Amino acid sequence: MRNDALHLLHHYLYFCKMKYLIGVGLFLIFSNAIGQHCISDRYSEVSIFDTAQIIIQSNIEYGVATHYFTGQSTSLKMDVYFPNQNIDPIANRPFILNIHGGGFAGGDKNELASESFEFARRGFVVANVNYRLGWNCDNVICFNCFESNLQKAVYCAVQDARAALRFAFDHREEWGIDENWMFISGESAGSITAMNSTFWDQEEADAQVSAGFSTEVGSLDASGNTLPGGYQIKAIIDQCGAVPNLEALDNNTNIPYIGFHDSNDCVVPYNGGSLIACFCNGFLYYYGSNSIHNRRISTGECSELHTAPQPLLPNHCTYPKLNIVKLSSCFLKRVMCGFCINFADDDINAQPICSSLSQTIPAPVSGCTYQNASNFNPDATSDNGSCIFNNTCAADLNADGIVGVADLITFMAAFGTICE
Repeated sequence: MRNDALHLLHHYLYFCKMKYLIGVGLFLIFSNAIGQHCISDRYSEVSIFDTAQIIIQSNIEYGVATHYFTGQSTSLKMDVYFPNQNIDPIANRPFILNIHGGGFAGGDKNELASESFEFARRGFVVANVNYRLGWNCDNVICFNCFESNLQKAVYCAVQDARAALRFAFDHREEWGIDENWMFISGESAGSITAMNSTFWDQEEADAQVSAGFSTEVGSLDASGNTLPGGYQIKAIIDQCGAVPNLEALDNNTNIPYIGFHDSNDCVVPYNGGSLIACFCNGFLYYYGSNSIHNRRISTGECSELHTAPQPLLPNHCTYPKLNIVKLSSCFLKRVMCGFCINFADDDINAQPICSSLSQTIPAPVSGCTYQNASNFNPDATSDNGSCIFNNTCAADLNADGIVGVADLITFMAAFGTICE
């Protein structure tokens, strides 16, 4: 975060002036990968690629898994969206896994096609995925609906999401994915899946399902495919989702979070409550976006929440989709630039401005990098062999300030020489 932190602070102060902010805080993010995607105009509220420049690879099989409730072998498919690599000057781009909703009973990846396309137009690589659906429940009339079945459906969805992440990581060279910046996003049930995929460990997952279920279907990473892991989720986009346990969030720190939620949601609670409570008695107690946001703030984590106010009638996932893309793109860009803004608002028409945000990386400086040299250069990033040492140690034969192998070699080279 060198002197360019001042430039980032300028953008932060701009956000602080915007009238829709409720509370704000600045979090600096330190990572070896910071900076390379902090590029003006890219990953912002503005699209930089037109329709013809986006490649879509459809119905790629990322795994095969047995459906727990039907016993049928299920082909798991994804659509991948990315800017044409012959046009895009960036070889390796940040990645987003996008997961659709549908109460774990229905839905399809096509529901997030437009959103995935818009992310790709802003420079991201996006995998829009299907996963195993169904838990023997008609959740319109709540017939044959059991919490234990829903728990199992959630677990299997997480298995599939993690299989998709392994697959994308394995194909990172083919699609031009920067493995340092992999993000996850979902809507409703897809968001529940995304967050559980990020925050669950095996013990926490086992605590949420029927005893011995993982013995039947395998661990979180033992389904879909046998590809190795290696990926790391660097941020989460939550669209009207929830988590079963707030404490699990604390196990995975330094994962910035952005949430979008209706304030009077009866399908997935905005605060805490039962899932699918609009027309059923409700299933499973989960904590929604507002609870997640407050928890993240209380533990010193970066969190951003956008609420669609619903003072009277309940609703679900009504936040404007294009605004979600714009706000999320700016959120991810700030993360990749090395800072994150902690705030909340309730203006669904809020328009982010981040296109000009960029980070200038100083040019390499050549000089003496040895601190014990008389001409040590603290700004040098590479050593040019110019160091001057004051030799105060008789054993330091080559006067480099260190008694080491080089001195022994110097001694051996002179061993046996007759001195005059």
